[in-house]
Amino acid sequence: MAKLLSDSEFQRFSELQQKQASFTITAEEADELRDIVARAQKKRDDRAAAMQAIEAYIAQFDISPDELFSPEQIGEAARTYGLIPAAKKERTLPPQLTYNGKPYQWTSRALPDEIRAPLFEAFTAGHSVKTFIATPKDAARCALTIARLERETGLSYPEALLNELSLSREQIDDALSKLAA
Repeated sequence: MAKLLSDSEFQRFSELQQKQASFTITAEEADELRDIVARAQKKRDDRAAAMQAIEAYIAQFDISPDELFSPEQIGEAARTYGLIPAAKKERTLPPQLTYNGKPYQWTSRALPDEIRAPLFEAFTAGHSVKTFIATPKDAARCALTIARLERETGLSYPEALLNELSLSREQIDDALSKLAA
C-alpha cells in the first residue's frame, strides 16, 4: 500500500486506520479512508495494466533482455535476487614482466633473481622499466607493477617516467592502496 500512495497520503491512511481500529473514526473520516483505498486500488490496477501492455509488446516484438538492459544492469539484478554472489569481485591480473624474451608473472611470490636484480637495479637508478613490462597498454597491471616496485624499494617512480607509461600518480596511489588491502 505504501508504494501506491504518496507519503502524506500514506501517513493519513495510517492515522485513519488506527482510528478505525479503535472505533473512534467519524463518518467523514471513514469516507476519506475509502477514497484513499480506492485511489490506491486504481493506481495498482493501472500499474498492472501497464505491466501487461509492456509484457505484450515485449512478446509481440520478440525483444530480448540484452536489448532492454545493459550487461551491468542484468548482473546487478542477478546479484540483487541472489542468482550470483552479491560481492562483485574486482579481479586484477598480476603484473606481467619480460626479460631476455622470457615472460614472468609477478604473483605474491618473489620474482626470480634473473629478472629481479636488473629490474630493481633499473628502478632504483631512476631509469625506465618500460622494457621489463610485458603489457604496457594495460594501465591497471602497469600501475600495479610500479606500485609494487615503489613499495618494495621505498622509492617513488619519477613523473616523467610515469608519463612514458601513460600513468598518473593517482593510478599508482590507487594501486598502492589496493596492495595494502
